[in-house]
Amino acid sequence: MKIMKRLLPLYIIMVYCITAFTGCSGANYEGKDLVDRAKKIHTDQDAAHITVSDRTTYEVLQEITYRFEGDVMQYMYIGRDIETGREYYEFNSGNELDTWQTGDYGWNAVARGSEGYYNYSRAKRHYFADGDLLLNDYSSAVKSAEIRNEVGGLKRVCLQYDDSRIAQYEQMSGVTGYREQYEFDPVFHDGQCINMLVTYQKDGREYSYEIDIEYCDPEEPIKRVGLPAVSGEITENAQ
Repeated sequence: MKIMKRLLPLYIIMVYCITAFTGCSGANYEGKDLVDRAKKIHTDQDAAHITVSDRTTYEVLQEITYRFEGDVMQYMYIGRDIETGREYYEFNSGNELDTWQTGDYGWNAVARGSEGYYNYSRAKRHYFADGDLLLNDYSSAVKSAEIRNEVGGLKRVCLQYDDSRIAQYEQMSGVTGYREQYEFDPVFHDGQCINMLVTYQKDGREYSYEIDIEYCDPEEPIKRVGLPAVSGEITENAQ
């Protein structure tokens, strides 16, 4: 999604474009086994709906629904830049890539095999369908970790990072107070991570982002959603 990366603010790209992150030393901490298990569970899933929200404004920044049909990933993605109001839509059926961004009148379609077409598979994973969506790339900088047992059997792993150690990662320059919280459901969902929260400070401003993960029926087709109204036109229906 190269177009959307240009639309999103730098701090969102830093946190959520997982493929750009470097690996960590694999340091152990309390709850790491739960995180590692959830990463594998997420990678093995055939279908999911994921939203990324700004906790300070309660606005959805990114959302995707996907499923694998055989080896091919089909998906519907929407990205929003709340600072500029721009949006980006991307639908991939596995045979055609349809994109739209603010300023376009209608969908831009590229057929499979044509220039500009791209897709994802189980081997070439979209970052939302990869276990590394559950960040944890900086475990060598974990300062403290705590497992909290919640009502209904839910478990939370809360990680606090050391400012001086996390600053050694180039991508985290200027970041302080970095924290992650994972919520797992070992009772009804076999240890799946159903929610993740990331908070930190940078340049005198606090950022807080939340990822919600819901696994779906892989037999349910992925639909292309309607576009926002353009120049007073009626919003296109889902199809």
